[in-house]
Amino acid sequence: MTANPQRFLVRYKKNDGSRHMLQLHASNRQEARIVAMETNAYVRRYPTSVESILLAA
Repeated sequence: MTANPQRFLVRYKKNDGSRHMLQLHASNRQEARIVAMETNAYVRRYPTSVESILLAA
């Protein structure tokens, strides 16, 4: 990660229709997607399940 990480919310949807959210630190949205794939097995296996990546307030 770079020197100025920010909080991001990564929202994803599972095959059963349930929606989940991850809160993580990254420097930008692209890095937040990568961190989500590194830390969550479902997102790693199904990267297209990510619906949105939002900057947390």
